[in-house]
Amino acid sequence: MRLLRRALEARHADLYIVALGFALLLPSLDTGLAADDYLHAIMLDEPCPLPGFARAPLDIFRFCDPREFAKLFEQGVFSWWDDPAARLAFLRPVSALTHVLDHELFRLNGPLLHLHSALWGLVLLLGVRALYQTLAPDRFVANLALALYALDDARGWLVSWVAARNAAVATALSVWTLYVHHAGRRGRLQGAAVIGPVLCLCALLAGEGSVALYGYLFAYAVFVDKSAPKARLVSLAPYGVIIVVWRVTYRVLGFGAYGSSLYHDPQADPFAFAVAWLSNTPLLLAAQLGSLWSDVSMLLFVVPMLELLFYLGSVLFMVAAAWLLWPRVKTEPLSRYAALGMLAATIPAVSVTPPMDRLLTWIAIGGSLLLAGLFAPLLRAASSERGVRKLAVACLLGINLVSIVFVPSRARGNLVMRDSLSRAEAAVPRDPSVTDKTLVYFNPPILPYAAYMPIERAATGAPRPRLQHIISSALTEIAVERVDAYTLRLQQAGGFIGDPISRLMWSKHRTFRVGERIEQSDMILTVNALTADGRPLNIDIQFARALEDPSFLWVQWLGSRSERFVPPRVGERTVLPAADYIESVLGKRLPVQMRR
Repeated sequence: MRLLRRALEARHADLYIVALGFALLLPSLDTGLAADDYLHAIMLDEPCPLPGFARAPLDIFRFCDPREFAKLFEQGVFSWWDDPAARLAFLRPVSALTHVLDHELFRLNGPLLHLHSALWGLVLLLGVRALYQTLAPDRFVANLALALYALDDARGWLVSWVAARNAAVATALSVWTLYVHHAGRRGRLQGAAVIGPVLCLCALLAGEGSVALYGYLFAYAVFVDKSAPKARLVSLAPYGVIIVVWRVTYRVLGFGAYGSSLYHDPQADPFAFAVAWLSNTPLLLAAQLGSLWSDVSMLLFVVPMLELLFYLGSVLFMVAAAWLLWPRVKTEPLSRYAALGMLAATIPAVSVTPPMDRLLTWIAIGGSLLLAGLFAPLLRAASSERGVRKLAVACLLGINLVSIVFVPSRARGNLVMRDSLSRAEAAVPRDPSVTDKTLVYFNPPILPYAAYMPIERAATGAPRPRLQHIISSALTEIAVERVDAYTLRLQQAGGFIGDPISRLMWSKHRTFRVGERIEQSDMILTVNALTADGRPLNIDIQFARALEDPSFLWVQWLGSRSERFVPPRVGERTVLPAADYIESVLGKRLPVQMRR
């Protein structure tokens, strides 16, 4: 603790912290591209190799549009259960502009694209430094808060996926907005009344998460700004006008989320959004304050009891942390500002399910400042805490310090997805012979394993199947029965669309009925039976040609990779086993004792 105290008290400690935080992002440079990185590339290509993804240059965050559904359905990017009316469209022209620049200068040059993202991370860290130095009267506390923010392993996600750069851009602009507003209110910056709202508008146009800055602006007016109440309201008025105009424009231009169980628009479906807030907020706040990564919940959905225990543990951790923080929040205006801003920042963060640490960038602005106020007296050996409370604060400090170890590995996080996608397409040839094939992928463990295949191959120019059909994810076993020369009957244990990730473009808005027919160019799918909650349980798929036709390429997931599949003979039945989700991610099976 003495060494840490001396480091934080050193001259230019703040600049060293920023430099170290930036350096920890650089291990991402050699990790290459994956998933949506390739999607943005084909959206900006002229002509677009997948016509359903043709977009205007500043509209590349329109991932799903009902007008383009049919084209992408045929290409196998979308699946038979997806809602044709689903919409995932985000108004992010400022972030899109950075990708346009990338595409013009460095197309698919992984190191330079990741460096561009890391530089936005640097802009963010410099903004956090400026904000904390002006907000916190104690330089030691400001430096400690900066260290907690910059060296938190959650910052590694800022650079892992190039396509996720919008979080770095939007948070950087948000932080600089808060700094300019504060500096202007203290009379330290001329023109802040204009610069602040302009930066705010740019932040909103970089990413919807920037709505979080409004919680901090409100908390500043209530707890930090010492001017008359009327003057505080007047200072916030331009920001109020901007968010109203932004939101109206957002809706009028057709942006937003609809028909998804993973994205929740508070205006389109307020009930689902409220449920998401109650479900995700404890996980996000606990992760910010020092508990396990919120991303862990993505691995536990296959074991509902573990998922419930993780949620309850996060709630208990959050309550314990609140118990430690409350004395400072009760007495210190700066701590109240940080706490209210942090809580308000959860509102836009919970619009995405499941919760992920990459959503903590705005929450951490207040969270890091809050924790710094708690830890500073302990580091200075001036803490008034005694007994259990002092031990708890020391443990919490240790947990937060350890997170620095994981920043480089999380910055390299897209390697896991790259490896998974590579194993998912192992059974699909990469030579020209595949271009006249119809790929039928029965059971990828999660939908993206198959859905990204045509996207990546289109971006890199690799040969890809003429058509692709994804039948289901493989988190439960699937019985496959041959009805006749052209038809397969499939029944999935527990029903189809059973895992959360398959529900990216499916929600309760999309209902099924027995006898419903879903047609693609060379197959007709018929729903034979439904589960109690209305999901398909048993389906028939009739193909336009006999299943032995050489134009078909049948693929299944087996173990840790894709393998060729041979359809059963007429009247026979085979069972595709459930995939081990952990094995599919890691590429190897865990020992039995660890799995238990």
